[in-house]
Formats: sequence, C-alpha cells, structure tokens
Amino acid sequence: MEGPSNGGLLYHEVQEAKLCAVHCVNTILQGPFFSEVDLAALASDLDQKERMMMMEASGGFSGDFLSEGSYNVSMGGDFSIQVRVLFSDLF
Repeated sequence: MEGPSNGGLLYHEVQEAKLCAVHCVNTILQGPFFSEVDLAALASDLDQKERMMMMEASGGFSGDFLSEGSYNVSMGGDFSIQVRVLFSDLF
C-alpha cells in the first residue's frame, strides 16, 4: 500500500478525544487512511458476530451479554483490543 508523499517527514496525527487507536493505525501507515467510522464499523461487525456466537452457544438464551451495548467501542472513541487485533489482521 502506497500512501501520500509527505516530503520525507514522518506522518503524525494530533491526539483527538480518545481516538488513539485511529491515530496509531494512521501513524503506522503514514497517512490519514482510516477514521473512527472505519474502526467503529469493525467494532459493530465484531459485536454482531459475538452476539451470534453467544446465541448459538447458549441455545438461544439471550442473557445479559446480548442486551448490553457494544463491548468493542465506547461512545468516547475507545476501541477494544479485539478491534485492534482484527484491524491488524486485515493487513
């Protein structure tokens, strides 16, 4: 993957809110390739897959886990380690 040229300077994003996972990914890739929306979409997919697995494992019993909000992204922009690992597996 080839990113935009920055004249030989290192790419760096200023910390915004609690989006350190987004800033970390973009710094590693050396460009503004991903946003919090991209990582939130991964978190949502992961939430859905986890709920499906829990339903299958419990024989259809929903339990507290399924009624809770996302465990993979907070409203403040924190992402779980699972999202970070899933994202790194894409590359």
